[in-house]
Amino acid sequence: MNPDSSDKKNRGKKVDTTRKRAEQLLREKARLVQDIVPEDIPALIHELQVHQIELDLQNEELRRTKLQLEESWARYVYLYDHAPVGYYTFDGKGRIIAVNLTGSRQQGLAKDAMLKRPFPSFMSRDDGDLFYLHLKKVFATGGRQCCTLTLFQENGKPFHAQLDSIPSIIVSGENPLCQTTVTDITERKELEEALQVSETFFRRLFEDAREGILILDAETGQISDVNPFLMEMLGYSHEDFLGRKLWEIGLFKDVEEWRVSFAELQSKGFVRYSNLPLETKNGRTIAVEFISSVFLVNHQKMIQCRIRDVTTDELGSGLPLQGHNGTERRLRERRTEQRTNNAELEQGRKRNPQLEESLLKALAEIKTLQDRLVIENIYFHQESKKKRQFDHIIGQSDGLKYVLYRAEQVAPIDTTVLILGETGTGKELIAEVIHHLSPRKDRPLITVNCAALPANLIESELFGREKGAFTGADTRQLGRFEIANGSTLCLDEIGELPMEMQAKLLRVIQHGVFERLGSSKSIKVDVRIVATTNRNLEEAIRAGRFREDLFYRLNVFPITVPPLRQRIEDIPLLVQAFVERYARKMGKQITSIPKETMTALQNYQWPGNIRELESIIERAAILCHGPILQLADKLNISPTPLPSSGGTMKEMERVQILQALEKNGWRIEGKDGAARLLGLHPSTLRARMHKLGIVRPDSGSPV
Repeated sequence: MNPDSSDKKNRGKKVDTTRKRAEQLLREKARLVQDIVPEDIPALIHELQVHQIELDLQNEELRRTKLQLEESWARYVYLYDHAPVGYYTFDGKGRIIAVNLTGSRQQGLAKDAMLKRPFPSFMSRDDGDLFYLHLKKVFATGGRQCCTLTLFQENGKPFHAQLDSIPSIIVSGENPLCQTTVTDITERKELEEALQVSETFFRRLFEDAREGILILDAETGQISDVNPFLMEMLGYSHEDFLGRKLWEIGLFKDVEEWRVSFAELQSKGFVRYSNLPLETKNGRTIAVEFISSVFLVNHQKMIQCRIRDVTTDELGSGLPLQGHNGTERRLRERRTEQRTNNAELEQGRKRNPQLEESLLKALAEIKTLQDRLVIENIYFHQESKKKRQFDHIIGQSDGLKYVLYRAEQVAPIDTTVLILGETGTGKELIAEVIHHLSPRKDRPLITVNCAALPANLIESELFGREKGAFTGADTRQLGRFEIANGSTLCLDEIGELPMEMQAKLLRVIQHGVFERLGSSKSIKVDVRIVATTNRNLEEAIRAGRFREDLFYRLNVFPITVPPLRQRIEDIPLLVQAFVERYARKMGKQITSIPKETMTALQNYQWPGNIRELESIIERAAILCHGPILQLADKLNISPTPLPSSGGTMKEMERVQILQALEKNGWRIEGKDGAARLLGLHPSTLRARMHKLGIVRPDSGSPV
C-alpha cells in the first residue's frame, strides 16, 4: 500500500471527526438560543460586545509579551554567542551538545562541525583523562568543579584553558548534562612563566653575588632576606638574621649610633659608610664598605644593604685580621687573587687605553640594561597582580560604557590622554585599559604618582640621575621616562606637579628628549603619556599653579570618569563583587544583602566614590557574624541629591560635543576644528549634532 495514500486517508478521517464534533456543538448552542426571550437580547448583545473587547485587549497584551520575549531571547542569544569565554554543554560521555560562537572561534571550527564531537578530541590523551575525571566529579558532587587543560585548535596550535563546570538541571528521564565555561588563559600562563623565570634568574644573581646583601623592611628595620656570601663573611646562619633587626644581631658595638643611622637612611633614602667596623659571630672585627638605598617593591618600601669586606691583611695597613679559621683563609686568598687580577688589568689598560674605554662603555651599557631589566621585572610583577585583582571593570551604566567607548577609540593611537574625575573613581584603571588595548601592551605600564614624590626627588625619579649628581647620589639611576621607552607612562595626579617641573615635562612631551640630572647628554625616548587628575586644571591655570601650554599639550583627548553618584545602577554590582572578595579573603559565608541595606547604599552620595564604597563593605564584612550583610557605618543621606553633570550616554555625548565646539569657536573642520579634537570625521560630527539637536546659538540652525 502507498504510504502517501494511507496518510491522506488518515487525515480525511480526522477531518470528518472534527466536523461531526463541530456540528454537535452548534446544535447544542442552537437549543440554548431557542430558550432566549426577546427581552434578554439587548443585554446579551452588550455582554458579547464587552467580552469581544476583553478578548482584543488580552490578545494585544499577549502580542506585547510575545514581542518582549522575542527581544529578550535575541539579547540572550547575542550575549551567549559573543561572551568573552566559550560556553559548552556536554553530555555524560563528554560529547559537545551545544557551543557558543566564542567557543567555536577558540577551536577554529564552525559550530555545526563541533556538535556531537567528543571534547577530548581537542586535547592530548593525558589531558583527556583529566577531562573525564573532571566530568565525573561534576556529576558525583553536584557542584562546581574547575580544572586547567591544554587544548589544540583545528590547525594544531595549542592554548591553555581553564574549565569551570556545573551540572545542568536534569529533567526526569533525560541524560545528565554539564554546563562548562572555557577561558583562554594562555597570556596569563605565559606571563606567570616569564615572571617565574625572571624571579629564578634574579634569585641566582642574589645568591651568587660576591658581596654581602641584606634586604630590610624600611619601616621596621627587620631583615627579610640575606645572601650566602654575607653569612659566610660574618659567620651567622640564615636563622640568625631573619625576622630580627639589624642592630639586634650584635654586629655593631654602638647600637644607638646605628639607630640614628637607620633614621637617616629612612629620611634620605641612601647612606654610605667607608671602613665601618663590624663584629663577626666569633668576635673578630672587620672593616666593611656599607651602602644602603631604599626602593619600592609592590608599593612597599624596602632597604637593600650591600656590604663589602675592605679589611686589609697583615701586609697592609688598617684593621688587623684576627683568628686563623678557614673562612679568613679563603677571604685572604680571594683578596690576593683580586689584587693579582687588578694588577693584570692595570697593565692591560696601560698597553691598550682604547680597550679600556671600550670595556667601560660596554660595562655601562650592560649595567643600564641590567637596571632596566630589574625594574621592568618589578613592574611586570605588579601588573600581574593587578590583572588577577581586576579581571574586569565592574559596571553596566551608560556613563561607564561611554568612558570605555572613548578609551577604546583612543587606545590604538599614540595620542596623549587626560583622564579627569573625582578621587576614588578608578582613573588608574581606565589608564590601564588604554594601555592594554594599545600596540604597546607587550611592555609594562609605568606609573608615577606625582603627589607622592617629594619635590626634591621628583626630577631624578622622572628623568634619572648620574653618579655624583648630588650628595648621596652614589650610583646612576634610570628615570621613569627612560624605563617607559617604547611603552606608556601614566602620570598620576598630574595637577600636583611643581611648577618648575612642568616646563621640563612639556619639553619631553613636545620633543621626546631629556637629560639625566647631572648630565648634559640628551636622551631621546618614545613614550606615550596618559595623565590623570582630580583637580580642575583650568582653575589651577587661573590661580597660577599650572602652565596653560602644558594643559593644552595634555588635554588632546580628555576622558571624564563619572562619580559613583551618577552610576547608581552599578552600585549593586560593585557591592556584590566586594562582598564576595572580602568574604572569600576572610573565610566567611555572606550570602544575602538586605534590600534596605542596598537602598541606603544607592541613596548615599559617595564623596569618596568607589574607594569609599570598598572600605565600607570591607568593614561590614569584618564585623559580619552571619550570612546577612549589615553595614557597620551609618550613612548620612543628603536630603537633596547633588547636581549631576552626567546622566545618560546621550547627555554626556552632548556635553562633550558642546565643550569641543565652544572651545574651537564652533568651527567643525580644519586643523583647529572640533571634529579633529573629538577624533571624528566632520560629516560624522554634523550627523551627531543633528541627531542631538545641537545648534549654533547665533544662527538657530545646525552648523
